[in-house]
Amino acid sequence: MNWTHFLLWLAGGYGLYYLIVILTDLAHSKRQDVASGNPHELTFSEQVTPVQLAAQAVQPTKSPNKNEVIGSGGVPITDLFRLAKQEAIIYTRSVSF
Repeated sequence: MNWTHFLLWLAGGYGLYYLIVILTDLAHSKRQDVASGNPHELTFSEQVTPVQLAAQAVQPTKSPNKNEVIGSGGVPITDLFRLAKQEAIIYTRSVSF
């Protein structure tokens, strides 16, 4: 037996297996009508109404540090160490200088 015959037998075996699984699934499944309802259906009794929120303008804070980095933008590694020394960023691990 060469690889071609082996792969053909393997594909045939998988195809036959999946055909049997699909046919048994179709034979054992019973169609439920929509009118009969589904016992596993979720229902919620509370009434929820959406509320439109008004946009508020963001006021800039007066920070004593002029080099504060806001957001998660990238900075070069040399600037990262410089900002860490100036305590302009919050870091969670120790940084060796």
